[in-house]
Amino acid sequence: MSITSDIFEVMDTCRAMRRLKPDPVDRDLLRKLVHAATRAPSAGNTQLWGFLIVDEPEGKQFLGELMREQFGARFQVPEGDEPPARMMRAVAELVNNFDQVPAVIFPCVENGYPPEGEPNPMFMWSTIYPATQNLLLAARALGLGAAMTTFQMANEEAIRERFGVPENVSIGATIPVGYPKGNFGPVTRKPVEDVIHWNGWNG
Repeated sequence: MSITSDIFEVMDTCRAMRRLKPDPVDRDLLRKLVHAATRAPSAGNTQLWGFLIVDEPEGKQFLGELMREQFGARFQVPEGDEPPARMMRAVAELVNNFDQVPAVIFPCVENGYPPEGEPNPMFMWSTIYPATQNLLLAARALGLGAAMTTFQMANEEAIRERFGVPENVSIGATIPVGYPKGNFGPVTRKPVEDVIHWNGWNG
């Protein structure tokens, strides 16, 4: 298990880990992930988030059946060692074994800012996604594998009904969490100089 407290190493090696061992993850570690998530900023410091954690077999079986029904038939598992092929094989493995994932975390958020007048969903999403990134970084620091997915988008009403998510609360992501089968390593990103624009977009 690769544990690190160096924040730059954490960010440089925070890969999406989709191939996870079925070994259980202690709830104290899951609480640490949520603690880290709630250190993030939120619109007006409203902290209108909530974190649904599914770690019991019945709930995970329900989610696994949903995932396979929705996505399983879509995957043409590619061969070869190119990064896109490896990624799609990992996605297919995750979908096909979703009920074996130790825990699934749904970062959720209420659409309630600004408190006066009509709430603006922009603030809702600007609240939940920094918290989600904090959670992913904390998982990497603790040696846990995790991946931000949007699997819930295809089945949000079914998930909402099964787990009693209130109608005024939206689900921002689906994050499987467990001990990784593979190794952490450097993420592949564009060079910094390719994305910086000094003092103007053409600068």
